[in-house]
Amino acid sequence: MGLTKRRDSYYVEFRVIESEDGKSWSLASGVPGAKKKRWKVGCLNKTIAREMEAAIKTRLLLGHEKTEQAKPILFREWAKAYLELESVKRLRSYQDRVEIVEKQLVPFFGGKILTSIVPQDVETYRGQRKKKNGNPASIQTVNNDHIVLKHCLNVAVRRGLLQINPATRVPLPDPQNARDRVLTEEEWSKLHQVAKPHLKPVLQLAYQLGQRFGEIVGLTWDRVDLKRGFITLRSQDTKTKKPRQVPMTPDVRMTLQRLAKVRSLSTRHVFTFKGKPLQRISRSFRTALKNAGITDFRFHDLRHCASTNLRRAGVDTATAMKIVGHQSEKSWKRYNAIEERDLLEAALKVQKYLQKNTPGTLDPKTESL
Repeated sequence: MGLTKRRDSYYVEFRVIESEDGKSWSLASGVPGAKKKRWKVGCLNKTIAREMEAAIKTRLLLGHEKTEQAKPILFREWAKAYLELESVKRLRSYQDRVEIVEKQLVPFFGGKILTSIVPQDVETYRGQRKKKNGNPASIQTVNNDHIVLKHCLNVAVRRGLLQINPATRVPLPDPQNARDRVLTEEEWSKLHQVAKPHLKPVLQLAYQLGQRFGEIVGLTWDRVDLKRGFITLRSQDTKTKKPRQVPMTPDVRMTLQRLAKVRSLSTRHVFTFKGKPLQRISRSFRTALKNAGITDFRFHDLRHCASTNLRRAGVDTATAMKIVGHQSEKSWKRYNAIEERDLLEAALKVQKYLQKNTPGTLDPKTESL
């Protein structure tokens, strides 16, 4: 109880209980079930802090100290508090989230009282969302904003600041942006050949094992078992928050063995550039694509390549899903590209089966026109 001094301010603590309507606090020192509540004074002057302590105590004694639920909170105030939460800062998408909240959501919702936001406001936001150049944003871009807004307001609901999340009442339309672009063997060979030395092993892991970019650049040597031939991904390393063991192909194993021989002792990371952990490859990847003459291809499409190659190699679906980190067969199928040659090979397999098992099926070698 009393005053506590911290780097930014004095803080006041009291034991309190909440009123039946949940809109005010009352002083409850020594009362069973009371909880500790802290107020930030906002200054480092002890005299002023003492005065604030006395004022808060008086309001508590009279039952006049309002709870957060009763106070009108603007969206911009909650958005700032939301981005400062440790649970939010730990999200892999935190930097993107900051960008969306500060540059998109706050300019639109900032002046609104949190409890006054309704589904129609969310629909209006979706309709007016523009790119930097003033053109309408894509459905996927607006959906990304919408997802961040939903999470932001869901946290507010869990903290008792909202009763209902209006963003959940507005459906997210399907962006219809599923991609099936995979590299031909010739394209992959050219891309790998022209890639910069620091980029080659990154491309190889994505192409052969289907690892996501974050899983690759975040990899440290303590999770690379060259003897057993496995890469260990912890729950905090994966998008799905599920740990997994990724078996190395002989090519990947050889590449990692080579990197291990020349590794820098100044960093634990496997993939580096100029002695520092590799963080971005956008420029070198674009250059490699240009030099290889490859168009309409993204780094994430390498996962499509890996999934497709696993299927073509005859790896069963359950095992392949474990390797690339898909949780549902729907995702697995979406990442599998069925091309004309796959259909032709399927027809040939049917023909071979029929020749072997169905009497009267013509053999193409002996069939006469």
